[in-house]
Amino acid sequence: MATSLSKRAIDLLLRAMEARSSSLQASTLQQVSRRATDLLIEAKLLLANGHVPVVAAMDEYEDEPIEATWSPEQKSFGYHDSTGRWIKVDNQEISACRVDYGLALARMLVAFERAGPPRPAPLIADLVWDVGTIKLSGTKAPVPVWFSRRLSDPAVWAQLDGLLARRPPEEVRVILTSTPGDRISVNTQKRNHVISAADVIGTSKLAISPQVLGALIFPGQVQRRFPIDHSDDYGIIWLRGETITFRSDKQRQLLGLLFDPYWSGSPVCRTAAVLFEAGYKDGTNALAKVFSGRDDWRSFIKYADGNCWIEP
Repeated sequence: MATSLSKRAIDLLLRAMEARSSSLQASTLQQVSRRATDLLIEAKLLLANGHVPVVAAMDEYEDEPIEATWSPEQKSFGYHDSTGRWIKVDNQEISACRVDYGLALARMLVAFERAGPPRPAPLIADLVWDVGTIKLSGTKAPVPVWFSRRLSDPAVWAQLDGLLARRPPEEVRVILTSTPGDRISVNTQKRNHVISAADVIGTSKLAISPQVLGALIFPGQVQRRFPIDHSDDYGIIWLRGETITFRSDKQRQLLGLLFDPYWSGSPVCRTAAVLFEAGYKDGTNALAKVFSGRDDWRSFIKYADGNCWIEP
């Protein structure tokens, strides 16, 4: 049985995938969240990978990175300070880990009927992998799936874009990525659907929802209620033929808190209670702050006198 993950652990895993180097200091990840790092190690999604021998050395009151080397005489990693004194570095401080992409991608696609190699096949070394094919509602043939990381880097995007042009799919192809959706360049090759994993995986499992993925790729084929409906994770709202997308986890949670009473027939909620339950701090005391920078939410969310509700 797969180890259950917290949302923070999933976020940390995606951040680790986006790191420039594939080998990461475990201590660096632990500084972000020790518990999340421990969960990923327990789930074997992070594996031991030798050492990254760079430490922050306090020398002459300046905190600067310095390489730690192995000393056969001292039988330890360490470095010489400005006086020539040997400073021992604990192995755990520089122990490294790496993401097990094979296991991570298998868990992402566990809800699909998948065929392909037992391990992801590299297409661009350390950046892009062929994960095989999945069966997806709305397609005649199995859909090829690739995975890519670091797509916010223009050089990486250019490599992937060139590969996509050289190897067009027969019908559609899914390119999953650890890159956040708002940092992905515009894709001009429409049969290739570049999708951020964060937009389609659950909050406590890596598993991707077939319904959510299908809705992103074939929004016109989804059977929807009228005048308003939404995806399972509230990331997509369909309003009278218009598609509205929400990427923020908190925004999705808030939408769920509003839609549940809407479908039950008692739509009016106290705004303060909804904001609190969705995890917003005291400084976020209005829906306009929650959805800062956009106005499309006003087309189906109404508010007055400290209350808010869905009204399409």
